[in-house]
Amino acid sequence: MKTLVLILLTIISFQTIPAQNKYYSHKKKAVKKFESALRNYNLQYYALAKQELHEALKIDNNFLDVYILLAEISHEEGNKEEAIQNFEEALAINHNYHPLIYLRKADLELETGQYEKAKTDYNKFLSFIKESKKYLDYIRTKLDHCEFALTEIKNKVPFNPRNLGVNINSPISEYCPSLTADNKILTFTGSDRKKNSPEDLFYSTRVKSQWQMAKNIGVPINTDRSEGAQSVSADGKTMVFTACLRKDGYGSCDIYISQKVGSKWTKPQNIGQPINSQYKETQPSLSSDGKTIYFVSTRPGGKGKFDIWLSKLQGDGKWTVPINPGDSINTKEDELAPFIHYDNETLYFSSKGHAGMGGSDLFISRKRENGNWSSPKNLGYPINTYFNEESLIVTTDGTLGLFSSDMDGGFGQKDIYSFELYKEIQANKTIFVKGIVYHAITNSPLESKIEISGLSDTNIFSTKSDKINGSFLLCLPPGKNYALNIDKKGFLPYSDNIHLPDSNIFIKIPLQPIEKDKVFILKNIFFDIDKYDLKQESFAELNRLISFLQKNKTLKVEIQGHTDNTGTAAHNKSLSVNRAKSVYNHLINNNINKSRLKHKGYAATQPIANNNTEEGRAKNRRTAFKILSDE
Repeated sequence: MKTLVLILLTIISFQTIPAQNKYYSHKKKAVKKFESALRNYNLQYYALAKQELHEALKIDNNFLDVYILLAEISHEEGNKEEAIQNFEEALAINHNYHPLIYLRKADLELETGQYEKAKTDYNKFLSFIKESKKYLDYIRTKLDHCEFALTEIKNKVPFNPRNLGVNINSPISEYCPSLTADNKILTFTGSDRKKNSPEDLFYSTRVKSQWQMAKNIGVPINTDRSEGAQSVSADGKTMVFTACLRKDGYGSCDIYISQKVGSKWTKPQNIGQPINSQYKETQPSLSSDGKTIYFVSTRPGGKGKFDIWLSKLQGDGKWTVPINPGDSINTKEDELAPFIHYDNETLYFSSKGHAGMGGSDLFISRKRENGNWSSPKNLGYPINTYFNEESLIVTTDGTLGLFSSDMDGGFGQKDIYSFELYKEIQANKTIFVKGIVYHAITNSPLESKIEISGLSDTNIFSTKSDKINGSFLLCLPPGKNYALNIDKKGFLPYSDNIHLPDSNIFIKIPLQPIEKDKVFILKNIFFDIDKYDLKQESFAELNRLISFLQKNKTLKVEIQGHTDNTGTAAHNKSLSVNRAKSVYNHLINNNINKSRLKHKGYAATQPIANNNTEEGRAKNRRTAFKILSDE
């Protein structure tokens, strides 16, 4: 309901003009012009309405209602300053005419950064309604915003936004950016630059640190209807986005999902219930592991009109019933555009309800050890202003943000900007392992399951390599040791131990087909120095070996122990035999028939690297298994 209608319909209880007059003017011709303008306003014929209102003022320049309607038209046209001026003209005629004029004027002043004036007008409004509780919470919240903004302006945070330029931004709006973890592909929402069209999804690739001219992502993602508010997974292979008024929709707007195979997107599918409902679902954000989706919904059970919700992917491929993260995130106002960082612990979002500068502000919240979210922190001024700041995303290293804003100086209505985050609002640094899986003999790309697990914890990160090009990407916390394992039917399992100190890595992984005499090194089997007792970190690797043997029931294998050339030959022989036997016994104890197993210690007789270096000796100290037969 438009504010003007609210003002005019409730005016009787506060107006100081005679009760028999419907409007402030006594002149019939002026009233006739006003009523015609009001009809045209309701039909959104703003230019004609303004013409008639100015004609009414020529007849009666003290026609206060005219200025109220002019203010509303100015606001509808996006000219808030002109709207404020018209409200001031109305109050100059009669400053006690109606308190809602002060409220409307104060809201516009807050939205344009005139915080002291807004405080004055909010308090003036309160002076009229001292005994009314209807607006108290709203006004107190707005006064808090004013005080917060005035404090923030005195305590500026570092901020140097850079417009992404004409290859991304245009005279229309670009917003909702999403970025692959390797910073190579930027996807965003916009409209076709050459024609008046509904919202579509666009993408740009980065070449030598420069974004190329954005292109329409095309079918089957885009249609003749609107698609937008997308989120692309860390590896760039899954996209979730919003589409409205679809035949297969559950509500007015639903979330859809598409997979990228090679260079092509599959036909989008409605992600279904319980995520989608008869209400509005929009602005999804996928966690880097693909196991949690955050989104915005108007469904019941929330704190306000638009709330942020989340759902988790279960082992059976179904999503859990969405949960509301509660008061720590959501308010009575709108919370929008969630972005869960690649660390899966830092949430950025936009809010009109938490203390801010006016309009939509950007906030950060961090997940605590108990799973709850911390109280949101406003990113501060001048990152947040009285303009609308929305759709913040942050790169994997946690230091660079991209967001959309209608700030002055852009190419159009909303543009996409980048900026460096000051330390207090940075996310945890996350790195990625990127690679290609291929056939060791034919060099052809392979689709396979990939798991990377921490050696010191139970966290498992998994994905599949692309069946067209064999590529994969996984995001991980830095500074840890990980076990990398790949399993594909018809091939030997692949195992590696990787240390990720502080930088991203790229690896090529050849998979060996199961053939007689092929040897597979178990890189995540660990023993203490000069010991043969299996360490705890070894059991995940051994469990995968057990699974491999259970799936390939006819295989017979030899467990091999190898050492470097340090120490005596006799000692190394004994050590290698006992280590191989430890693995052998573990397999038997886990129901692998001993008729399928042999074990042998080779000491230092079969080196695979130079024993003159520590690195070489480390490679030579290994446990492996050899395919003896497949009967």
